Amino acid sequence: MAEIPDYRINFGMKHESSSNATIPKDEMVLKHYLRKEHKMSFPMASRPISGIKVQTGSDCAMGLHNFSPIRGQQDPMEINESVRYALTEYQGYTPRTWDNGKDAEEYEEFREHLPEMIKHAVDGLHKYFEGVNRIEGESMKQFIEPKIDVPIVLYQDYSGGGRQIDLKCSLPMRNPPKKDGTRSWRIPKPKTEPSVQQVMQQAVYWKATGEKPALLFVTASGYNIVDETNCELMTEDNLQRAYDDVVRSWLVTQNLLKASRGSWKTLAGLVQPDMVQLSARHGPKITQLAKQLWEI
Repeated sequence: MAEIPDYRINFGMKHESSSNATIPKDEMVLKHYLRKEHKMSFPMASRPISGIKVQTGSDCAMGLHNFSPIRGQQDPMEINESVRYALTEYQGYTPRTWDNGKDAEEYEEFREHLPEMIKHAVDGLHKYFEGVNRIEGESMKQFIEPKIDVPIVLYQDYSGGGRQIDLKCSLPMRNPPKKDGTRSWRIPKPKTEPSVQQVMQQAVYWKATGEKPALLFVTASGYNIVDETNCELMTEDNLQRAYDDVVRSWLVTQNLLKASRGSWKTLAGLVQPDMVQLSARHGPKITQLAKQLWEI
């Protein structure tokens, strides 16, 4: 494999990914700046950590927890044991403290729904991979896109039998507070159509592996499998169009990095920041560092 160019090494961007292509450029720059210069990552939140733990429980029930391609699929845990394992890990998350209690409130509510979501996810995986002898869990894979001068890295959730599926969780939504101060929650139905970003991610997986992509949408009310048989966006023609959009995004990043000549200030000056969005997503500490980076 060709050497990583110096201009990439200076910014710590030694590979590309679908997520780099689908997030706004200001967020992409800030993410790598924090990682390279401050050894920091964006803060976690209850919503994404809940989705991660649904996958943890599903992995356990499918014999894919801590998956290694060498070791392969192991004996699965019983479903209730899988749920307990995931909930124990969920307990290790500490909610955010800078959003007026919203994350802490969601953390408590989401915990009640994780068992059902794990069970629905496992049911969906069994249905999707029915008749498939060997299933693989999440592990790092790489491929080369000729227009991009670093490897492309990807992590598929589940694959086997010439197909793949990615788990996407939707957690309950808060309703406005009642007069007595209490709050109810709305459990969404599983989605029937992917977002633009999800199609772009699946397009990368498809291009890298040649495997037919699908999405497993899970909520506390059930699951829905979306693939080329029931969604036009997941057909090969649309996946190719989405992949072309991904490559264009990677090329923009590549050109920005080359033009910046190793300077974070120059790179930041080529991208317009949305401080309102960055602050809402990542909190005051990250926002302060972002303001320093984009200081005029």
